[in-house]
Amino acid sequence: MMPPRTAHRYPLWVLRFDSMAKRVSFAQVNAAYSPIPSTPSPTFSTSSLTSLSDPPTPPMHSAPIFHPRSTFKTNKSPVSNPSLEGMNIHFFLAFNPLEGSLPALDYDITRPPTFLLDSQITLPEFHEAATEPPLPALYITYPTLLSPISVFAGDVGYVTISDVLHAIYHAFLVQTTTEEYQHVPMQLLPEVNTAYYVRCERAPDTKTQLHWGIKRIDLLRGRHRFLGLSGTLHGRDIWLLNVD
Repeated sequence: MMPPRTAHRYPLWVLRFDSMAKRVSFAQVNAAYSPIPSTPSPTFSTSSLTSLSDPPTPPMHSAPIFHPRSTFKTNKSPVSNPSLEGMNIHFFLAFNPLEGSLPALDYDITRPPTFLLDSQITLPEFHEAATEPPLPALYITYPTLLSPISVFAGDVGYVTISDVLHAIYHAFLVQTTTEEYQHVPMQLLPEVNTAYYVRCERAPDTKTQLHWGIKRIDLLRGRHRFLGLSGTLHGRDIWLLNVD
């Protein structure tokens, strides 16, 4: 049984899609809501797994986070300090809190974002600004992460959709630290440990993965489907990651 998730209240930036013009236009709506309850992870056999009652010891240090920088050229200029009321997120990155709604992108964050190209998003769209107005940097939070994921602009001077998705992908590839592991609420640790053992069992190099210990992807407790980013009251450049 999944522990109940605490309701949060923060503004939701939603977008309006102009189907006639075949382009995305931005519109702002303020809304307060509780996140959609997460769907419990599928059941699995623990017969071949290490005992889940004994949490693994995560490595003491993690690798630095790298993400590609886009080279798409446009004339847009980033805004350093836009007002909270005037900040919007791109349609492809927006979280829709309505129950039963589907994200704009069907994306598993354990896979490189380039898998989305052509099938779900075009290359020009991939390099569009992630926000309106565009930002030189933004930060993505998640309840079990000790620190936010930093997303910095590349050569174009503002953060793009590509920058956001690549930053998320690479952030969860690295090993967690002891400090990060201890930051996870005690009631969520069994789910984190289970996600770790399941990932290792499914990997072709199970013993190697077990040796490396818990990765940040395990802090998502088996929730790898990208549902979008939500605005927060912490700042115009701070966004909440939603996954399922």
